[in-house]
Amino acid sequence: MTQHIIENPEFQTLLKHVMEEKIPFCQLLGIKLASFDPENPQISFEMREQLLGNFSKGMLHGGVIASVLDSVAGFAILLKMAQHSPKDDAMSQLREFSRMSTIDLRIDYLQPGLGKTFTASAEVTRLGKRIANVVMNLRNEKNERIATGAAAFMLHEKI
Repeated sequence: MTQHIIENPEFQTLLKHVMEEKIPFCQLLGIKLASFDPENPQISFEMREQLLGNFSKGMLHGGVIASVLDSVAGFAILLKMAQHSPKDDAMSQLREFSRMSTIDLRIDYLQPGLGKTFTASAEVTRLGKRIANVVMNLRNEKNERIATGAAAFMLHEKI
């Protein structure tokens, strides 16, 4: 294979389709995949009225923040798995998504979720055979850190 699976346009297109259109909750949040770099994966979304928690101050709902950080963690793990154990084709690589599930999620809300656009990033700190650990950040368009998170994911056996 001359091209790494992460750089494969078919893989990127399929993954964007799944995360942005096929997962109803990600679609509801308006998540867009912004960077496929396994060392700095990013997703972004725009502020909308439906995402408000404090409508009088225009702040994101805490559940939105947690959900976005959970989503970027899963995205980061999938990319790291593709980097370390690439599959022969895009569909096989994408099926790895079904192997993981969140088993622990911690969010630290650092300041009110104010902004127009938000970017979440993640770093996989450990990718084992059964467990993956990730740290995450959410920033607004002014690069202000809104929240951080840490997660553990179970990597299930192939089904």
